[in-house]
Formats: sequence, C-alpha cells, structure tokens
Amino acid sequence: RAKKYTIPYVVYEKTWPCGDYPPDGIVTFYDIKAECDGTDCTDDIEWEASVKDANCEMAANIVNSTTISITWDTSATSKYDALSHEELRELNSGGWGRAYAVVDAALDEPTATV
Repeated sequence: RAKKYTIPYVVYEKTWPCGDYPPDGIVTFYDIKAECDGTDCTDDIEWEASVKDANCEMAANIVNSTTISITWDTSATSKYDALSHEELRELNSGGWGRAYAVVDAALDEPTATV
C-alpha cells in the first residue's frame, strides 16, 4: 500500500565540505512523473525552487515540469570545513543514512598487513 503525498519534493540531502561534493557541480533529476488519484498530474505541479541549507552555494533549478537540477560550487567555503571525517559521518548518519555510516566507519578501521 503506497503512501499518499500531497506536496512533492526533490531533495539532495546531507551536509559536507564543498570539495566533497561531485566535481561537476550538478545533479539532475529527470523524467519526473507524478500521479494524483490514479491520473498523471505531472504537468499540473507548480514547482518552487527552494534551498533549506545554502551550503556550497547550492541552488535548485527548475528546468521544466519533468526536470530539476541542483547545483553547487565545490570551491566555496563551507561551515563544515573544520569538521573531521568522523564528525561529518555522525552529523550525516541519521535516518536512512545510518546503515551507510556504519559501513563507512568500518572502512576507517586500521587494518594489519603481513
């Protein structure tokens, strides 16, 4: 049984130093489709560009009703620049990211070579 949403969001979550984001400075969500009560309503959505955390000069860009991109500047200064990898992992490990944070932490463990 699917959840019924009334407000759609396109989200690029988590907060890192700007240099840690992909160097091309963009992620694009395309072929976006929406269904309202069993009927395609993609073209009825009135998207609004909004950024909750303006880290790395992130910007939301509405290309059209089925394409949205999020851009950033990898050379920008971030309020997260001074945090260690461990602090960043802790900051970003809530919700669905927890399982990935545990794997990432395991990769940080020193290994012995013979």
